[in-house]
Amino acid sequence: MNKSVPLLFVVIICAQYLVQLANGAMTMKQLTNSMDMMRQACAPKFKLVEAELLGLRKSVFPADPDKELKCYTMCIAQMAGTMTKKGEISFTKTMAQIEAMLPPELKTMAKEALSHCKETQASYKDSCDKAYFSAKCAADFTPDTFMFP
Repeated sequence: MNKSVPLLFVVIICAQYLVQLANGAMTMKQLTNSMDMMRQACAPKFKLVEAELLGLRKSVFPADPDKELKCYTMCIAQMAGTMTKKGEISFTKTMAQIEAMLPPELKTMAKEALSHCKETQASYKDSCDKAYFSAKCAADFTPDTFMFP
């Protein structure tokens, strides 16, 4: 296992905490940097090509993705603290992350997308499917503002 991943995770948590203390939200640059760090921590665990990752960043979620891509989204959800130990997306935790972390210009649309997609995961049993198709729903709902690591 890559020894830098746990350190990277600690750095992300510390950065998020400091941002919350400072003003309660990240700037767009801080958000992008945080997403890049999350991608660097999760992407090496899966067999993905750069085009797939760039697609997710641009709200392009394939309708029939392979397991690797779906589980990458689960890794991101776990790292973001929005997935429960039971492998479900937590509406409460995700709403709290939106409020605490997102730049003001993204909060309203993110909350609307979360509310719109709240029940998406109920159609799936696998945690990777739950994470992927919940994120896909949000991307489809707000393609112009949706962002994914």
